Amino acid sequence: MTYLDILKGAVKSLRGNKIRSFLTMLGIIIGISSVITMSAIGRGGQRSITGNLKDGGYGKFTVSVDKSDVDFRWKNTIDNSLIKMLEETDEFKEISPEITSRMTIKIGNRREFVTLEITNPSFERIQPVKIIAGRGFVPFDYESGEKNIVIDNITAKQIFKTSEKAIGKKVDLIEGWKGKSEAYTVVGVMKNPIEDLAKLMGNKRIPRYMRIPLSTYEKIYDAKGTGYTKLIVESKDPNKLGEDMQKMKKHLDEITGTTELYEVNIKNTGADSFDKILTTLNIFVTFVAGISLFVGGIGVMNIMLVSVIERTKEIGIRKAIGATNKEILLQFLMESIILTGIGGAIGVIFGIVLGYVVGYFVNIVPVFSLLSIISALGISSMIGIIFGVTPAKKAAELNPIEALRSE
Repeated sequence: MTYLDILKGAVKSLRGNKIRSFLTMLGIIIGISSVITMSAIGRGGQRSITGNLKDGGYGKFTVSVDKSDVDFRWKNTIDNSLIKMLEETDEFKEISPEITSRMTIKIGNRREFVTLEITNPSFERIQPVKIIAGRGFVPFDYESGEKNIVIDNITAKQIFKTSEKAIGKKVDLIEGWKGKSEAYTVVGVMKNPIEDLAKLMGNKRIPRYMRIPLSTYEKIYDAKGTGYTKLIVESKDPNKLGEDMQKMKKHLDEITGTTELYEVNIKNTGADSFDKILTTLNIFVTFVAGISLFVGGIGVMNIMLVSVIERTKEIGIRKAIGATNKEILLQFLMESIILTGIGGAIGVIFGIVLGYVVGYFVNIVPVFSLLSIISALGISSMIGIIFGVTPAKKAAELNPIEALRSE
């Protein structure tokens, strides 16, 4: 018999028991689709959660003034003229003061702390946010000193019910806990930069973030002309971050004439460490889903063993008319591979569809890996071979005389 004849015989045998063949494939379909769906959702969630964190710190570093140094004087703070000289070196993509202020805001009958970020065009390019309602700051906002503010979507929802309803409304920020209160007009609502991370960690109260222009901050809090104690810098090439940090330190030492007051550090968002945790978790969840593949393989072997018992007489007849042990072995092995191969292909399609459906309901964009899909198909074929060998070998080793005598 040729291999084609063996293949035709395997297909004919499977078609003769369609329901049983489908039920056998079902275990493989469920296993493959579970692995692909869980892997895609896991990768999508991982990218969604850590993406903003990586964007916030990748290729960026900070420059701070060590105010605890005995040689520190307030004249050593960083002013606009020093920033301009650093920009004129043309060795860095963006340089901006990094200023944050601790504020409180009234939400209903309670107060909550808010991190107020003081921004300018350079800071917006270094630390961009996603505007989901209204607008971001425009040149007029940076130049006029008007009391305009961009608030986060969590605060907007709690105070105004929706982000859209917040536009044009007023919010009162209180300096510290008992400082003076200032009313700002909401011109935009941004997505809270750590919302996804906070939800994953189970935090019920998500830290709040807001932004006002630097000119507004200087005007209201009488900070014009004062120096900055911290800068944020973005490298032109993130892969040369270390070199750029050394260049920055050298420029500061040369321009200011001091060597110990300025500290240059990588802007650490914790994204890499958190990414590793999520990767490990994703692997574990995918492994658990993969157990169903093993169970499906057991099902294939069980059905094939039953098939051998049912077809004992057929095997005896085929051996009596000249079929070899190899041909019997190949046919049963072929049947097992066809079952798991077709089940794997259907499982891949079903897994991709299910990934998008689940992703839609949990608001995660699934990330499918071609390698994982190919691996899933390869694994399903391997299952057919591994779990099909025992039944096939048993069929091939049947004594033709004993097989013919069976009922």
